[in-house]
Amino acid sequence: METDLKYPTLNEMHLKLEETAPKGWKISEGFHFIIVEHPSLTEEQFIAFGNANGCFGFNDLNADTVCGDMEDIFNPEEIVKSFWFQVKEFYPELF
Repeated sequence: METDLKYPTLNEMHLKLEETAPKGWKISEGFHFIIVEHPSLTEEQFIAFGNANGCFGFNDLNADTVCGDMEDIFNPEEIVKSFWFQVKEFYPELF
């Protein structure tokens, strides 16, 4: 069965991340991705949020310590809910 589900645009996700960002988190535009940062994090720890092989995903600058994805989630609200849940697992003290 073919699906009509489509991932939201990066612009839609930028707005949703801004709407749902916990206190202290800053959302800004990067080059082909969204930058998610917190004053307690170093430059190397900022999170890049964007397209990861067709779905939304994220990683830190080194792409080895902090990373995750929202594969098969198409609803913007569910994507940000999953994103913030995953980030909280890496940085519980910042929530």
